[in-house]
Amino acid sequence: MPIIERFATPAFLPDLDSIPGQREEWHKAVSNWFDESIKEDVSRVTPGPFQFYNPARFDPSGVVIEQAVTWNAFPKELLRRFGRKRALEEADSLWKLERYFSVLSDDKVDKRKYPGLFTNYFRPQDEYCEWRVTPGSRKRGIRKVTFTSEPPEYWFALFGNRLPDDPSQYDFKGDRAATRRLYENFVGRRVQLKDLIAPRDITSPSGRYAVEGEYNVYNKWNTTDGIVHLSAPPNYLTAEIQLGADATILRKNALGRILVEPEALICCARYGGPDRNSDPTIGAVVNAAARLGAFVTLKDPVGLYMDHIDLSGWEAPDKKAVTDCIHLVRGIPGMIERMEVKVPGHRGFMVSDIRIGGELIKYGGQIAECITVKLIGIANLPQQPLRNDPVNCDGRCGINQRQPLALGRSYKMADQLPPDRIEAFWGQGAGEVLAAAQKNPPPQTSAAKPVRTRRRMH
Repeated sequence: MPIIERFATPAFLPDLDSIPGQREEWHKAVSNWFDESIKEDVSRVTPGPFQFYNPARFDPSGVVIEQAVTWNAFPKELLRRFGRKRALEEADSLWKLERYFSVLSDDKVDKRKYPGLFTNYFRPQDEYCEWRVTPGSRKRGIRKVTFTSEPPEYWFALFGNRLPDDPSQYDFKGDRAATRRLYENFVGRRVQLKDLIAPRDITSPSGRYAVEGEYNVYNKWNTTDGIVHLSAPPNYLTAEIQLGADATILRKNALGRILVEPEALICCARYGGPDRNSDPTIGAVVNAAARLGAFVTLKDPVGLYMDHIDLSGWEAPDKKAVTDCIHLVRGIPGMIERMEVKVPGHRGFMVSDIRIGGELIKYGGQIAECITVKLIGIANLPQQPLRNDPVNCDGRCGINQRQPLALGRSYKMADQLPPDRIEAFWGQGAGEVLAAAQKNPPPQTSAAKPVRTRRRMH
């Protein structure tokens, strides 16, 4: 029996309710994304069963542990590459898509082969939380900063399109007129339907980002002229689900040692960006649960959320509290999908007149440094812990001696590291400790009773 009857929308957002059958199609899509992620990895695990599961198809029973996995919203990747001062400047700017590859992945792309990467823009904010700064009159100061954690998949569903290159079986009818109205509500401008449609394919070395005639994540109202949902290439719900599946596989290095360190794990498994706050943290927490012998999944509603904003150290010029400057626009407390930081008009000052830790706010990134992002995982501990064998690494990272703080990307094991890099994390791991634990697992007690959970159908 499954744990849940139907996957809910992120933060229980209601927009699909008015479109007949679309809540059921959202459920089918999320369930299929779980299935596809499991299918991709299941053959690698022995003796089994695979430890990541689809809660709409399976209930592993056992003792249930719910774990919030949290990280900071400011892109650590930019900090490592540029230092804080320049990172704040870069984070508030728009980048051409080509820079996602050439700067963050150290990988050049061919303009003739991928022209859309040189004409479309994204926000280099890859921690599943993105923001846009709205300046004051005459472009002076900051009037408002808008943050979002809404996944692109939800907006594909609203518009009535599948994700590009998605093989899953589901059918989003969508409501393009309703989608356009939501856009107008968020950006405060008149939006034409054609603005949201891709005039041509946008392709990259990792696949298509947009399909001609269908929804365009990189439309101007979500990039240059506004912000509605996440747009950075890594910031997808499907990536979160795939990462969860990948991270349940135990890993060993060339010395046979079990890898436990967040960055060593992600370099070995190649399941995300090793320089980020989010991916190494998510992977390490999931992998730790898998090493304990638990089944692992993501809590419904599956999504990435702003958990809270820390206002300690904030000081307004009138010396009063700043809580009325924080506006939750979409989602619910603890599952925030859209938030605005804006000073009420009667207070007579702007966001850029507020200080954080004694510094005047000059960048939206200073506010992002105060925001915690999260997902919620579920671990089910069976009476007899699972004991799957660790597998060899798929990749490795190299340290660039000219920029030693940034790992860049994980290279395939079969590839030679560039001559300016030396292999990272050689010799790390906890093989001896885990090997002993696997040979002599702790005795089971009768005190803990299996707990079953059942979700309401939303």
